[in-house]
Amino acid sequence: MTGARPATTVRHALVIATQCPAANQELSNLVSRAGELHRLLIDPKIGGCLPGGPDGGLALRSGRATRQQIEDAVRAAARRAEEEGAVLVLAFLGHGQTPLGNSKLYYMAHDTAAGHAGSSVALGNLLTGAGDPPGVKGIIALIDTCHAGGGVPDTRDLVSGFSLGKSRYSLLMAASAAQKAYDLDFSGELARLLREGVPDAGELLRSAVLKRALTDRILRQNCQVFDWDGDADADEELWVALNVQRPTWTPGGHIGDLGSQDLDEAVSAWPEHSGPAGGWTRPQLRELCEQATGSEAPGALRVRQVAHSLVHAGVTGDMVHAWAGQALSTPALRSVAADLNAEYEMARPPLDAVRPPNGIEGSALLRYVLEHASLRIPVTGDLVARLARVVAAIADRCGLSTDDELVRAWAREIGGEIALTDAMARQAAVRQDRRWRLVISLHAAQVDWPETVSVWLRDGGRGEYHEVHQCEPSRIGVERLFPEIIGWARKRVPGGARITNIDVVVPAPLLLTWEPEMASAGRTRLGTRNTVVLRWAGRLAVPGLLAGMNEEDRDRLKDLGERPTEDMRAPVDWLSEDDTRDARGLGERLHMGCYERAIGLDHRPPHLAELMETLLAHTPILLWPRTDSGVSSSGRDRLEEYWDRLPDKFIEAYRHRWSAEAGGPVRPVSTRDEHLAELAGLRAAWHDLDWLDFCSWFEQHHQIDQWSA
Repeated sequence: MTGARPATTVRHALVIATQCPAANQELSNLVSRAGELHRLLIDPKIGGCLPGGPDGGLALRSGRATRQQIEDAVRAAARRAEEEGAVLVLAFLGHGQTPLGNSKLYYMAHDTAAGHAGSSVALGNLLTGAGDPPGVKGIIALIDTCHAGGGVPDTRDLVSGFSLGKSRYSLLMAASAAQKAYDLDFSGELARLLREGVPDAGELLRSAVLKRALTDRILRQNCQVFDWDGDADADEELWVALNVQRPTWTPGGHIGDLGSQDLDEAVSAWPEHSGPAGGWTRPQLRELCEQATGSEAPGALRVRQVAHSLVHAGVTGDMVHAWAGQALSTPALRSVAADLNAEYEMARPPLDAVRPPNGIEGSALLRYVLEHASLRIPVTGDLVARLARVVAAIADRCGLSTDDELVRAWAREIGGEIALTDAMARQAAVRQDRRWRLVISLHAAQVDWPETVSVWLRDGGRGEYHEVHQCEPSRIGVERLFPEIIGWARKRVPGGARITNIDVVVPAPLLLTWEPEMASAGRTRLGTRNTVVLRWAGRLAVPGLLAGMNEEDRDRLKDLGERPTEDMRAPVDWLSEDDTRDARGLGERLHMGCYERAIGLDHRPPHLAELMETLLAHTPILLWPRTDSGVSSSGRDRLEEYWDRLPDKFIEAYRHRWSAEAGGPVRPVSTRDEHLAELAGLRAAWHDLDWLDFCSWFEQHHQIDQWSA
């Protein structure tokens, strides 16, 4: 199952559900139905949307939203959609009324008076305004009210406006303009369809498909659809959700995007052959390889190389699919890509990194990784060895053995027994380096700088070696210990592993002012050759009022790890100046669980020092700008680009900044270098699952009587 939606689409969702006392009929399941629909729409495997409101739209689903709140929220969501070039999915649940002799729908807010248009939401007009800005890529509206069919925008308005008639709409409505809707049946059945999928409906569920399925389930009202597409350049239809019953990928003669691109280019430059009309199968690739081998025409060599590589990549993919089974997941494959990239970037000159498109997952991601190894690493190298490196990394990341007969048979078939043995040895070294981390902890600080620094060698979630160093309670006093600590760690790390990963545990007051990676560690800075990750001290020794914090955030981290990047955005809830200006209101939203992902500040508010500890207690990953200039849109783009390689990638970005600031040796400027320079503007306190395991181990083995973060 690919699970991917078109990578060019950004989607935002806003669900509105309110009671109206004037309707004299309370909808008992309104809030729960709205909450379920919202969860499905923001599920990356179903709705693929980002929340359309800064607080996730929680207040708008509370059953008490007023007309002004609703209209302001929709207009604000449209502005955000315009800024990001997004499709906006809007859902309205509740009561609706129409004037006598007129089919125009007025959505009834909590403060609406019966029979009074001015206190109602003129839904068609609101939708027209939301979809009119040229940057909005479309409006999808789900309307569950009486007279829902009256919510269709006036087509006379759609052919004009600031979009010059290029607006796009898809409305799915619970009833005709003349009908009542009953008990929110539409919302309940729609949620069930999104959750269970529709058989034989393809990958995407569009309004028309859902309308047909709903017609078989809802008998007391007639669901309706309205579609309007004035954009001749749009390359995909508007869709409501991914179909969870979409077709499953099976091994066979498939080639992916990289393979198709390279093969098309190679064949087009070889005049003796043209591609098949129905796509390449593996037998056709073998035949093409044989034809190119016997040809001396220009371009034949490249055709043979590409076809040969794709046959081997396909055979390898079939083997991995059968061997790994359920152990192979999208997060595991992204970890495999990270291992390969670490090796590619150390090569001289650096090799092209594996950067799968946003939204690719599952079997499509596996094909991408294999085709990248086959085609984008110099073809003069050993193809079998490159594929063996991928197989070894998969075995490591999925906890599998390459002694399996399927793997041995594959290695014999492609002549890769020795290459696989070498690849497993190299991966073991990578695992050993990844396994051992040095922890330098300032958790004993009563305010900011401590009088003792604790150090461990961490093996995953366990601390195997421990020592406490006395120091002067100042930055200079702490940093003066670093060369001694590095030497201590190097003498104790087992098995010839290197110390390249360092966790620095920092109290909240120091996170904004101290950059430990810049401290001297002998001849060089601590971060010159080491990957330094900041950890908040409050996670290591949890104060009583935050008991259970790490356990709760373990589930959140698992959700973030399993979440594909198909929405083209990293899983970060960004806080603007409006969000942080009212510290009390922000605190309320945090306590209500409105921010379920990582939290990022796009600016440095004046009271950031006071906010830090509150924010750190409510997210395992906190991001903030290094300077008062804030986080630019390009900085966010870099975060998307490198998300699956964070937090480690931050240190490389910092090194590029240091080199530029110090006037270091001139190096060829690459796009990658420019991107890293933009990433260097972000700071992060990052707590992954391994770190929370270490926190649990610490709690069991080290009792601290007095401590303050």
